Amino acid sequence: MSTPAMTLSGLRRMFEGVIPATMCTVSAEGVPHLCYLSQVEYVDDAHVALSFQFFNRSRENILATRRCAVTVDDPYTAAGVRLQLRYLRTEHSGPVFERMKAKLAGIAAHCGMEKVYHLQGADLYHVESVDMVPGRKTLQAPAPRCDIRAGTRAVIDRLSACQDMAALLDETLAALRDHLHIEHSLILLIDPQQMSLYTVASQGYATSGIGAEVPLGQGVAGIAAREGVPIRIGHMAMSQTYARAIRQRTRDLGLDGGLREEIPLPGLTDPRSQLAVPLKLMGRVVGVLMVESTQDQHFSHDDEDALVSIAAPLALALSLLQPLETPSDDAVLAARPPTPPEPLPAGPTAQVTVHHHPPTHSVFIDQDYLIKGVAGAILWRLLRCWQQEGRQDFSNRELRLDASLGLPDVADNLEARLILLQRRLAERASPMQIVKTGRGRFRLEVRAALNLVEHT
Repeated sequence: MSTPAMTLSGLRRMFEGVIPATMCTVSAEGVPHLCYLSQVEYVDDAHVALSFQFFNRSRENILATRRCAVTVDDPYTAAGVRLQLRYLRTEHSGPVFERMKAKLAGIAAHCGMEKVYHLQGADLYHVESVDMVPGRKTLQAPAPRCDIRAGTRAVIDRLSACQDMAALLDETLAALRDHLHIEHSLILLIDPQQMSLYTVASQGYATSGIGAEVPLGQGVAGIAAREGVPIRIGHMAMSQTYARAIRQRTRDLGLDGGLREEIPLPGLTDPRSQLAVPLKLMGRVVGVLMVESTQDQHFSHDDEDALVSIAAPLALALSLLQPLETPSDDAVLAARPPTPPEPLPAGPTAQVTVHHHPPTHSVFIDQDYLIKGVAGAILWRLLRCWQQEGRQDFSNRELRLDASLGLPDVADNLEARLILLQRRLAERASPMQIVKTGRGRFRLEVRAALNLVEHT
């Protein structure tokens, strides 16, 4: 008998794939067939999706009768639930398909069967009934690692108190660590022109990875951004080809010495769980909040719900904390007497050569790659003004009005790009540093003799 009070949302942890689900189909002649499923995907309280891989007999039976029964088990209590399903359709693209494809790749990597497992489609089913499997002795479920509801509220309270974007980025990740016990996390924002994500903040890694890029559609972060849905994988081990989107490391700029424009994406050497949640603003994805762990199945559906709840105010705050620039800001800046550059330290001063490559706006300090794209174009403009005009003080507004920088017309994220540049310069202990001096204003501090070289 069906249990009316039982809902699919309350059974979601049974769909994680820790214990393979059992699928029973019947042919048109009434011959039953059993097989194991690598995953059952929760869609909503009336629908689930099953992975269509290579089960030819089951596939034939489904197309003939459009009915099947699936049994899923609770990995913590040993309780079992039987779902009676009615086949609706097969999807070969879209959010559900991409989410299942990402999870299947993680499962395949976990058991060394990357060349065998291949998702051909996501079969969508309507759930006709839900019944407990009778006669099982169940165990008590383990206590959650933290109070997720209270922790989510605490995280949102902390990020809502932030008054500038730099504080917002750092405080959000610190709050995830303090209140939700998430030790490893990243915030990435979208570069719509490059069709990629770039890292602006990280927590819990040996290197910050500020500026590291992930192409849209690659890895859990890239898929989450492209499809606009959370991607969660609980089985990660032998391969990270799908789960970690470290940029192609063989691209170079054709420079002497084989220089490469590369910032490694920070990440655990052996991640077992990953969760990426898109940051959405007015229906548009502006970035991704990504977390990972060294433990299998560390992030549950409840964690996913929590991060989705946090992602909405985070995306809004990122937009609201763009400085409110007005023409009067530039007027105040112009009315000030120019600040002479600070004198270089006494004694011999090493000369630093800064290379700029216009096609990608890549900037190198001597032989070391620093930054590229819009952030690289901004740095080169500042350096040219410093060299030719002796200027140190600048405003966000003048950068936004400069068409040569290639800022997109919508959601240019100028403040985030300046934070990225500021942190990258600080991380590299560069002789050039950016210091905020007021609302929408900053100063370029140069502490070395610079030789600016533009490559054509």
